[in-house]
Amino acid sequence: MGTSAEFEAIYEYISTLPVFSDHEHHQTDDFFAEGVTLDRLVNNSYVAWTGYTCDGSDRARAALLENVRYNSYFAWFERGLRKVHGLDCELTADNWREISDMVASRYAADADFHWRALLENGYERLILDTYWDPGSDDGHPEAFTPTFRIDKLMSGHHAEAIAPDDFPVWERYGFDGSDLDEFVEMMRATIKARHQQGKVAAFKCAEAYNRDIDFLPDEKAAAKEAFGKHPSEISREQLRAFSNYIFNRACDLAGELDVPFQVHTGLAMLSGSRPMNFEPILIKYPNVRFVLFHSGYPWTDEAAGLAHNHANALPSLTWTATICTSAAVRALGDFIDVAASCNCITWGSDCWTAEESIGAMLAWRFVVAKTLSERLADGRLTASRAEALARKLMYENGRSVYGIAPA
Repeated sequence: MGTSAEFEAIYEYISTLPVFSDHEHHQTDDFFAEGVTLDRLVNNSYVAWTGYTCDGSDRARAALLENVRYNSYFAWFERGLRKVHGLDCELTADNWREISDMVASRYAADADFHWRALLENGYERLILDTYWDPGSDDGHPEAFTPTFRIDKLMSGHHAEAIAPDDFPVWERYGFDGSDLDEFVEMMRATIKARHQQGKVAAFKCAEAYNRDIDFLPDEKAAAKEAFGKHPSEISREQLRAFSNYIFNRACDLAGELDVPFQVHTGLAMLSGSRPMNFEPILIKYPNVRFVLFHSGYPWTDEAAGLAHNHANALPSLTWTATICTSAAVRALGDFIDVAASCNCITWGSDCWTAEESIGAMLAWRFVVAKTLSERLADGRLTASRAEALARKLMYENGRSVYGIAPA
């Protein structure tokens, strides 16, 4: 166990370092232009995933605080709120309205506050997953580099097929072809065009929210049978066959373009999201770098095992530090110990607003400082090596994995 002095020393050093995030869902300008209140920030954060939300009433706010004030999501959201807005007090039911009014006024006074706050509080670059508009940087290339989420394409078997997030693929991409090969070519051309514009830092797949993450078998004949079927006629098995085929063609393209492929593991639909379900894809595509998001929580040991056995399995602690901070400390220690390279471990906040993203960054600093201070105390790290590893974890690995140089 590291001493307080060791923790404080390494934390102070880490706090001077820039931070690279490999995953964000930051909201658009329109969201913030509609008006920002503390209730709205909470309701668009992971705090709301606890089931406690704010409806504008003092009663709902008090109930939220009573039930989740010690929850990891809330604890780091509150810290982010305090840092962004310079608050020297804890959030309570009594001061909620006053703080909300102050937050609202800051957003109203500066239309760019929502993204500039990220850069002013430690971030140097954030990879953005706008699942509502894949490949978008929200109009703010100063802060964001897009990833391209392929989930919608995996549901695009028919003109009237709409993915779970209500995205009509054929209409959005102007597809009017008649066969599977033309659809795949449209996908490739769309992604390659954005890649040439510098707007595809990675591919992303979050289908773990809809199905398991075993994307085999990869059978063209079965996918052709599914293609063109109306959503009312396609079976679950046929949709899966089409989805698998598109995912595998995306893997081919990721290898061609040499961009990382981010994959949601853990949580979501728990029954099928454990990292080991993804191993067959790691084996099939040894030339593709797969970033295993969320440490596979709660199966962080499985993510570590895959990172040990497969050089193309890159463990990312994205979201993990705010899901469960203690689990993130354990996972980071495991990844450092067993990953094929210490240069492949990354992190991202996975949030929608500056307050929560800054809170997540503070959580990540804590996790890194906690892990490294323990290794300093027991002699596994020297001070110089601890600082070198801290630089890798905070920003160097992100730059390297995604090929993004500092501005």
